[in-house]
Amino acid sequence: MYKIKCAEIWGGIKNAELDVCSAGITASLFSSSCDGGKGGDAYHFAVCGEDKLTRLVLADVMGHGEEVSRISQWVYDQLDAHMGDVDQAAIMQELNNRVVDHGYEALTTAVIVSYYLKNNHLYYSYAGHPPMLAQSGSSSWHDVKLPDTPEARNLPLGAKRNARYDMGEVPYQKGDRLFLYSDGVIEAPGRDRDLFGVDRLRSTLESAGDAAPMQIKSHILAALREWTGGSLDHDDVTLVAIQLA
Repeated sequence: MYKIKCAEIWGGIKNAELDVCSAGITASLFSSSCDGGKGGDAYHFAVCGEDKLTRLVLADVMGHGEEVSRISQWVYDQLDAHMGDVDQAAIMQELNNRVVDHGYEALTTAVIVSYYLKNNHLYYSYAGHPPMLAQSGSSSWHDVKLPDTPEARNLPLGAKRNARYDMGEVPYQKGDRLFLYSDGVIEAPGRDRDLFGVDRLRSTLESAGDAAPMQIKSHILAALREWTGGSLDHDDVTLVAIQLA
């Protein structure tokens, strides 16, 4: 278990399967690139100087190699610049304009989730990314979505200059659980080419019961490999199971 220190940013783009924790969360991560480990998803955890705000960014980059390394560095820079800021919509907006300047080859979907121990609130933002799943107490796993808006907002990074991004906020309690993933999870093809899908992902999470993040990660990976026939090389696949402390 890797303990993320105060005022630290941890993560990257390499293939990884490991467990991390802070004062606010315990998390278990799996990330695998379909392109020989060159990276297609970037993942970063950040903890503020007081160890009260833990933030996670998962970014799914359209390109590979150099493009992913560049996006990963930009994410790191923004996390460093906004280490103790609760408002994370600004991170999305600044990242978006960097990606727009670079071009469509760097088009990226992303999710940012922050857990603030001072008020036990969870903050979340999306840029064209699948919404995270959550479970509180004995409730079923469910999507955590942003409210609908009449205008186009929360677009993938790089799709439109000066795009607007929202931040949702919900109260959470100790022991509540979250699940973040890239689209390589729900787009995993079965033997008959049907996709794994969100409904099957939710039901698989339900079948894990009260398992810890490490067991949830293993349970989902086993289900994915059974579905695909053993291989996960159809796309970049990243998933993070989280329990709030």
